[in-house]
Amino acid sequence: MQIRYKAPQGAGKVEIDDGATVSQLVDALKASTGLADVTIKYGWPPKALDIRQYEASLQELGLQRESLTIAPAGNSSTNTSATAAPIPSAEGSRETAQKTNDRKDTSLLGTQSMATAQGGMGIKDQNISVSMPETASTLVLRIMPDDNSCMFTAVGGALRGLRSAADKNYSAHELRRIVVDHILENPQKYSAAILGKQPAVYCRNMLQPDTWGGEIELAIISELFAIEISVVDVKTTNVWRVGEGNDYEMRCVIVYSNVHYDRLAEVFVEGQEEMDFDVTRWAVDGSDHVIAHAKELCRILRDEHHYFTSTSDFIVQCDICKWVGQGQDSVIKHVNQTGHQSITEIKTS
Repeated sequence: MQIRYKAPQGAGKVEIDDGATVSQLVDALKASTGLADVTIKYGWPPKALDIRQYEASLQELGLQRESLTIAPAGNSSTNTSATAAPIPSAEGSRETAQKTNDRKDTSLLGTQSMATAQGGMGIKDQNISVSMPETASTLVLRIMPDDNSCMFTAVGGALRGLRSAADKNYSAHELRRIVVDHILENPQKYSAAILGKQPAVYCRNMLQPDTWGGEIELAIISELFAIEISVVDVKTTNVWRVGEGNDYEMRCVIVYSNVHYDRLAEVFVEGQEEMDFDVTRWAVDGSDHVIAHAKELCRILRDEHHYFTSTSDFIVQCDICKWVGQGQDSVIKHVNQTGHQSITEIKTS
């Protein structure tokens, strides 16, 4: 199998046997990056692989589907649940971050996330869209609420009528419950090694409305609803197809900005705001043009609106002591050392 990674010197990939263990992957990554010791993070929010997982297979942990983040050991925070600082607004060089909130399992918490940060840029009001001449229609961005359930809401809006009555919508809370029930019903598949914590604890957290969903939840929703979920990354325009290869007939498309998910929809009436008439699912075999235009729309979001947050690249300043740092890990370290929680991203261009 081929494993992709991002490291301080740039992106890369390693080839490794399908049955390889995490320990073998670590050795391959050390050889590829030239680092003597590494911290490997996966998932979102990023969590570090624990030495207790080293004898598990990559297949068991689902790492064959991941793009890993590699950092020199000791140069990376062990905290893995923090969110990134907000991105700058279009009208000024900086935008003030919301003060961090108090959660039980993280030190840098709940800074203002993507949709709220973008609110000052008027993304929602600008009705970001691209035309699709193949079908005489328009692909539009549907902004999801900034409530820590954006992934569930984005996908839920594309599931109408699946496994249910034709007019049935799936709320974020319902999808959380469906995911949790599936995990608890399959303890051998979803062990503590896979989830990163005991299943009961993981599920209890996932039912809370302020817990972010990620790869595990997307994979479960894809499986249970028999739908491919194509996730387009705003910064890179890369496409991650959850459920690819399972012969699902339909797909939906969501947009990921590194801290926030939004949904894409097709409309046939210009300026349509009523989402009940959105087309949110397409046949896998006949929707390559939708993916192509989704990438086009993401390039507009990236280049014209800076609608993404890079958790490793952003430059920040502490509003209290005027310290300047780069990336999520430096923010975590500064907050832990000083207790200062008013952090602003500095626009560099």
